[in-house]
Amino acid sequence: MKRVFSWVLVAVASLLALAGIAVVPLLSESWEHETVCEKNFDRIETALASFDVLATAPAGTTPDGERDRSCTDTDDHHASISRSYRPAGEHSSRKDIESFYRDLALRNGWKPLSADEPTCMAREVDGAEVGLEVWFDPESKDTSYAVIASTWPC
Repeated sequence: MKRVFSWVLVAVASLLALAGIAVVPLLSESWEHETVCEKNFDRIETALASFDVLATAPAGTTPDGERDRSCTDTDDHHASISRSYRPAGEHSSRKDIESFYRDLALRNGWKPLSADEPTCMAREVDGAEVGLEVWFDPESKDTSYAVIASTWPC
């Protein structure tokens, strides 16, 4: 009886040890993801520090909710901070909105990435690029949009 009990204890201890070994990489990966994401959020906040483009909108436009922070890419750890808006009034066309943010970004130190993507701007922070873009939902019937600052390339 004692011998069976000893073997059961050894088996249980072995299983617990193996489970612990299996969990360590998962915890390590999660910790790395959170650490890198926070560093990327800091880069974005630094890029927005001189002038918060996400807090500005054309006349008549209202925020659609609060800011959203996202860092779901567990491989590259790209982070983004965005704000959605619902436009109204005379400056609510897609062209007007894109022009508003492009001019605003250029006046505040952002650089265009290419002539092909007029709504994609960038700024370097700590040797890494932070992108800024205006995104329109292609399935939306109105001109609701989001302004996104991200470590993901536009």
